[in-house]
Formats: sequence, C-alpha cells, structure tokens
Amino acid sequence: MIFNNLLIISALASIVFILVAADWRMRIAGLSSLYIVGFIVILQIWPIALASVKLISGLMGMALLSTSQLTVYSSEESRPYTSVIIFRLLMAILFWIIISAVAQSINEWLPIPYTNLYIGLSLMSSGLIMVGVMKRFFDTIIGLLTILIGFDIIYSSLEGSALVTGILALITILICLLSGYFNSVDLEEETE
Repeated sequence: MIFNNLLIISALASIVFILVAADWRMRIAGLSSLYIVGFIVILQIWPIALASVKLISGLMGMALLSTSQLTVYSSEESRPYTSVIIFRLLMAILFWIIISAVAQSINEWLPIPYTNLYIGLSLMSSGLIMVGVMKRFFDTIIGLLTILIGFDIIYSSLEGSALVTGILALITILICLLSGYFNSVDLEEETE
C-alpha cells in the first residue's frame, strides 16, 4: 500500500516537474523518471525481461530525443510566464481530481490494480494537457510520449503480449526519431 502510494506520488511529481521546467534537459529528465516509474509499475505484473523492454526503449528514445535537441535550442530559451505555469498546474490538478473521483468506477470495468489505473489515467490526461496547451513541437512530442507511457501502463495490466510490447517499443523509438527529423527540417527552414 505504501509502495503503491509512493509510485503514484513519484509519477505525479515527475509530471509536475515536466510541466514546470523551462529547460528541455529537465523535461527529458522528468520523462526518463516517468519511464522508470512505468517500469516499476509494470514489473509488478510482468516478468523482468518484458518490463525491461519498455524501460530500455524509453531510455533509448530519450537519448534520441536529447541528441535531436542539441542542435535546435540554444541555452537562452524563453522562460514561460508564471501565469502560464500556474495554469498548466491547475489544469493538471483538475484532471487528477476528476480521475480520483472516477477511478473506482472505471476500476470495476477494467479489472486491473488501482495503482496502475490511476497512474495510467493521470499520465494520459497530463499528456493531453501538454499536447493541447504547449506550443512548441518538442513539448508536443513530450506530451505524446507521456500519453504513450500511460497507455502502456494500463494496457500492460490487461495483456501480456510480447508482440505488442515490441510494437509499442518501436512506436516510442520512431516518435523520437521523427522528432529529430522534424526538428532538423524546422531548423533548415529557419536558416533560409
């Protein structure tokens, strides 16, 4: 019980860190910590070999994403206004309150552990906030990967297929590769 609460708190703290941080390095560190939390949650259900596929593919994706960001953003990024950060946090808290109210009834419909359901839904809703509110392409990619981590946690609790695990790992790596490609295309267009 205490361990599951610590997992929920660490997942929510990582989301808050991603929403508040202005530097892309800090956001990638927060997303990497989400992959570690997802690994620990999935490890409670699956064998270590299948759960480590998700962790390794996530960390490989973070390495690809960080190498694509090295050439794109300089160290003098514009920090968002305090009101924007507060709005993001309040939206996330509102979604988490709604998920807390609805999670028990969803848990009757989906027979998975409550911790997995709550973390998965929280990550998916926070990823939707990132995709919908943040304006940079990099933030959209972070949001998509957060949605994918949440979906991965919920789906892993329902199905233990090695093929689906491989496909989801491939999707994670391809999203990060495409992010690097589209960032380089944007950089070429800006220099012209």
